[in-house]
Amino acid sequence: MQYKYLIMWVLFFSSAGVQGETFWRNCGQPMDEHRPAERIIALNQHATEALLTLGLGPKLIGTAYLDEAVKPELQQAYERIPVLSREYPSTEQVLLSRADLLVAGFASAYRDMGIGSRQRWQQRGMQTYLFESVCAPQAVTVDSVFTDMRQLGRLTGTADQAEAWVAAQSKRLAAIAATPPARAPRMLLWLREYELPYVAGCCGIGNLIIEAAGGVNVGADIDRAWGHLSWEAVLAARPEIILMVDSNWSPQRRKRQFLQNSPYLDTLHGSGQLRLDTLSFSETVGGVRMIDGIDKAHRAVMAWQS
Repeated sequence: MQYKYLIMWVLFFSSAGVQGETFWRNCGQPMDEHRPAERIIALNQHATEALLTLGLGPKLIGTAYLDEAVKPELQQAYERIPVLSREYPSTEQVLLSRADLLVAGFASAYRDMGIGSRQRWQQRGMQTYLFESVCAPQAVTVDSVFTDMRQLGRLTGTADQAEAWVAAQSKRLAAIAATPPARAPRMLLWLREYELPYVAGCCGIGNLIIEAAGGVNVGADIDRAWGHLSWEAVLAARPEIILMVDSNWSPQRRKRQFLQNSPYLDTLHGSGQLRLDTLSFSETVGGVRMIDGIDKAHRAVMAWQS
């Protein structure tokens, strides 16, 4: 989607609520909102942060898989939630929890490496939710996040809180769209790995962040949401802004150190004005901090052009 259409897109989707019956589908699985969930387990950090944003801390009986520091304004509420595991909890932990809703931000949560299939848990009377951005990662939009918040609101009796959050984020996006850069900089969003960096490709959240911020994605020739790009290809693309993703498992300081100890940084500086900046991992996935990621990327663009 082109940057100039962002404001119209935001206004359209911010006014579009989730309508329908009390039975509906999430990523192909049937959902029932007849009785609001009371005992919830969040299986990923951004799922936890979404639920805390809706004020659901007292109903969260477990959290798992922390990727980085929690959003500061949610830290106090997060500390009251039992941490079930550094990664995904065991089947036994989930069974003993007597949860009535499991919420995941990544599909891996419902695979063998996680807690098993959604059908398995729904047969045991536990509803499962998977973030919409995972169902079709190459077609993700800001509305995917809005949909998640609205649907989580429906499942937990916090629909009003969800609508208030959507309205506030829509205003933020409208303000960003109203202040485009004079020229779109070439941008690289670097997620992980070093000798062969793993970066944002043609579609998905990474590309969305770059375009919404007013930039041009130098990884756009990669035909999926994320993929590898050689340093030779990076140098040929001459990025003017490199956004380094910071996480527990691939910290931005290691990326910066790699560049400083490599021949690439001098070449990149020599090809024009270069800005290095940072996004947190949770700002590059389909959660409540994705809007923060767009905002930070946009501020990097505006600082680059000044």
